[in-house]
Amino acid sequence: MNPLNAYLALEIINDRVSDAEHHRLAHTPRERKPLPRYDAVTIRRTTPDDWTALQRLAELEGRPAPTGSALVAEVGERVLVARWIESDLTLADPFLPTGELVALLDARARQLGARPRFLTHPVRRTAIALRRRSPAHS
Repeated sequence: MNPLNAYLALEIINDRVSDAEHHRLAHTPRERKPLPRYDAVTIRRTTPDDWTALQRLAELEGRPAPTGSALVAEVGERVLVARWIESDLTLADPFLPTGELVALLDARARQLGARPRFLTHPVRRTAIALRRRSPAHS
C-alpha cells in the first residue's frame, strides 16, 4: 500500500472515531423509568361506591360500562382493572401495565365459578346461541 494512501485511510478512520465520540457525548441515553411494580393488590367484588372508578375505566377504553357483578383489582385506592363475571368483559387502565392484574382477576373469577374465557368469547357465545335456536337441535 502506498504510504500516502495509508496516511489518508488512517486520517479517515480517526475522523470517524472522533465523530462517533462527539455523537456519543451529545446523545446521552435517556434514563428509563421503571415500570410500576405492584407490591400490594386487592382483588374484591364491586360495591356501589366503585361506580365512578368503573366509569373512568370505561371512558379510558372508550366503551360503555356494563352493569352487574364484577371483580376489581385495586392498587392503593385506585381501581386499575375490572372484570364482569357474567359477561366476561374486562376493562383496564390502558396507561399502566395491567396484564398481570387481568390474569389475577381471571383466575379469581374461575374460582368463583365463572366460565373459562375460551367458552365465553363473544363469537363463540353467539354461535352457541344460534345452534340452540336452530330446529336441528330442538
